[in-house]
Amino acid sequence: MEQTQTLAKIKPLSHSNYPEWSGEMKAWLMRNGLWKLVSGKESKPADGSALDKWENKAERAAGEIYLLVENDQRVHFAGHEEDP
Repeated sequence: MEQTQTLAKIKPLSHSNYPEWSGEMKAWLMRNGLWKLVSGKESKPADGSALDKWENKAERAAGEIYLLVENDQRVHFAGHEEDP
């Protein structure tokens, strides 16, 4: 519940607020243990339970990022909605 409340304080990405949005989004992802995956510092495991855990984190990160982008900007994400 606290994560949702904090995320709700971030203004969605628009055509004019990328610097503010990117900093707040990075901070939120860091706080929630997702930044290393999003930034590419956490490699995708080959298989097993570690792979399942990594994929779950990737889905969560991609979903959170997508939800914090205004509708008119989502065209830039076409085909990459599941790739944080």
